[in-house]
Amino acid sequence: MLSNVVTAQPGWRDFTMRYYYTILDKKGNGISFKKNKEYSIIVDSIRYKAPNIPNDSLKAVVPNKTMRFDHYIRINDFSLRLPQDIHDANYPLEIKIIHKKDTMYLNQTTGSGSRIFENMIFNNRKEVVKAKPDSDYTLQFIAGRYYFPAWAKALLDNLPLADGNVKVVNLNQRHFIIPKTLYDSIASPRAKFKNRSALSEKIEDRIVRNFTQGYFTVDKRVEPAKFENPALPYKEPYWDDALYPTKDKDVYFGRVRYSKDSLNESNWKYLFSVYNKRENTIRHWFPENKSHFLSSGYLYKDTFNTAIYQRVWFTEKADQTQHYIPPTECIYQSDDEGRTWQENRSVTKLFNKYDFEHIEFLDKDYALSYNRKEVKHKTRNYNIKQITYYLLKNMQVVDSLKTPDDYYEFDNYIERHNHYQFAVKDVMLLGTWNYENNPDYGKPFSQAVINRVNDGWEFKTEQKVYAPRPVIKVQKEADTVDYQNFHLINKHELLFKNGSGTLRVKNEVTKNPWNHGVVAIEKEKQIYLLDNDNGFTYISFDGGASWYIYPKALEARSDYQFLEIDDKDVISFFNPWKLYKVFYRFSQKL
Repeated sequence: MLSNVVTAQPGWRDFTMRYYYTILDKKGNGISFKKNKEYSIIVDSIRYKAPNIPNDSLKAVVPNKTMRFDHYIRINDFSLRLPQDIHDANYPLEIKIIHKKDTMYLNQTTGSGSRIFENMIFNNRKEVVKAKPDSDYTLQFIAGRYYFPAWAKALLDNLPLADGNVKVVNLNQRHFIIPKTLYDSIASPRAKFKNRSALSEKIEDRIVRNFTQGYFTVDKRVEPAKFENPALPYKEPYWDDALYPTKDKDVYFGRVRYSKDSLNESNWKYLFSVYNKRENTIRHWFPENKSHFLSSGYLYKDTFNTAIYQRVWFTEKADQTQHYIPPTECIYQSDDEGRTWQENRSVTKLFNKYDFEHIEFLDKDYALSYNRKEVKHKTRNYNIKQITYYLLKNMQVVDSLKTPDDYYEFDNYIERHNHYQFAVKDVMLLGTWNYENNPDYGKPFSQAVINRVNDGWEFKTEQKVYAPRPVIKVQKEADTVDYQNFHLINKHELLFKNGSGTLRVKNEVTKNPWNHGVVAIEKEKQIYLLDNDNGFTYISFDGGASWYIYPKALEARSDYQFLEIDDKDVISFFNPWKLYKVFYRFSQKL
């Protein structure tokens, strides 16, 4: 999805409330409310019927020209604009669509914002793109009181396309119909916010049951990780780092973050931690039981020498005469994947002397680091951060490259947040800088690189010119990946081996659950497609012929770490934010 950048001053927002529906008849054709007198629409007790159907202009709101917003209602050829100062903006309108004795009740906004043209960013350039939201929901006219949870639009917008004898069994618009008592409760202006939130959860659970009842059952179990040495009195732990693998396929290391509110003490801390996936246990490391007075910093993994380095800050509790005692930084080293640690005093001195921010290892002898110093700009009246890159051999500085003190803009490609994308190559780009605002094609810039030279490495500065990337048209060949029950074609289309047909999903299918897209796992004839972007799951119990939708995310804020399915058809994964394992079992109702 492309991000919209509205041309407005900071703080302005379009609070127009949209009610954009397309209503179809039994044959799948759009209903003309202007021509068909059998239908009428009621908006907040006012009835509209052909030929007296409003045709208000629903123009885009101009940024910063108003702080007054309206309700925009568009239902096929019906368009109505109502001011929010008359109709309370905090509560949605109630819309009724009536056909003979049947009524559809709709009391939810379908979106916010009125803009028809948006400034969108493509390849770092702003372009005006037509983005007219004619309809947010397309529904068949079926009587009932409707409620759409927050995930409903994403679910309906991303439905897979089935072909051949493949079908989605439990997709039915009626699943979003709720009883009158619940509808009246959630629609009532007198409902308090707290009660409204609880009602929304209750209604959402009912709608999820509508998708499962009569089709399949869902059993869920949560198993919290066990802490071998919890860092009391700190609380609210969560995994805040990568889960680095070890030689043991079930053991990973990283850092856990804790929080605590107290005077004269840090209100958060990190601890080096080892997670055992098999046992579902977490073990911290802290020397001499001093977890209260230390915090682990960034981890640096030297894969060439099987060593791990971590920055550790030790603090002392201030007494009544001291307001603040600065922490002491040390570098600890482990040669056994985090089981034991010793301070490396020479590396501690090195980090303290050069104030290193990050380190990357290039081979068994060499490493790369950098620091930043605030200096006065050479020609302008302000300060900049000047970066110096350092080449280390056997953890001693042997060379350096200092960037200039007169640049306008600088990009550092070995910044700490780029750590996971770092890859050792014979030539590596370290950073780029330019000397003017908004440089364009044909303008010069400079870049720092490091080259592999024989058995060592060498810094180099190069002058370049901004140029558009060449567009190379390549005839794309079909990309096919073989799974147990299907062939995946071009990352989107599942061709089932049982001959039932195909299923095409909108997001890419990937084998890594932590990536964006859809991850597929299989067990005999069972196929599970977990949409990591939108949260819902597609399930097949027969090798791909019949599919069921489980519309609710298996776990909020989870990238399904260690996703697997066992011999008992139980799906499990680890939630690093909550530090527990989740187990699901889906069983088809026969």
